[in-house]
Amino acid sequence: MTKEQIRQMVKERIEAMPPDERFRLTQMILQRARSFLLTTNAQLAAFYMPISDEIDIVPLIRWWQQRGLQVALPRTLTQERRLEFRKVSRLETDLQLGAFGIWEPKPSCPLVTPEEIDLIVVPGRAFDECCNRLGRGLGYYDRFLKNLPERTLKVALAFEFQIVKRIPTKPNDVPMDVVITERRTLMCPK
Repeated sequence: MTKEQIRQMVKERIEAMPPDERFRLTQMILQRARSFLLTTNAQLAAFYMPISDEIDIVPLIRWWQQRGLQVALPRTLTQERRLEFRKVSRLETDLQLGAFGIWEPKPSCPLVTPEEIDLIVVPGRAFDECCNRLGRGLGYYDRFLKNLPERTLKVALAFEFQIVKRIPTKPNDVPMDVVITERRTLMCPK
């Protein structure tokens, strides 16, 4: 399958999910994610603000903050075609609607350097069992992930049907270290 065919297949499956099933599977994924994150020594984690066809990770972000740990969220710099991450203390007051209609930190939130990020939770359309990731095709995340230190743990959350046989990759694509679904946790060697 081509990247576009995979994107379309996943989009159709997400749209076809009954809301109660989506909620149930999301809760299972979030529970597995919390259990996994407890095994890390991360202090500052970078997350993303989900859009309608992504797993709602807001409860995971709030859980991380309740543990007294720091959260960074991305701002999309469309002119430069890149992401920057900024620390967020309160989701209710530190966010504004940004590029592509996604909630992102206000410019007044403190900037985070890639070296400060211990763990990053990355969105994706699909993944394979080697933890290769298929994004939306604009390359924002791959460009940012290339600048992270080797020690930064790259984690993705996905519904099991988002795991496909093979993601076609290019040299600029950055694989995940861990992909968590409602059924399993794929650990991929660095």
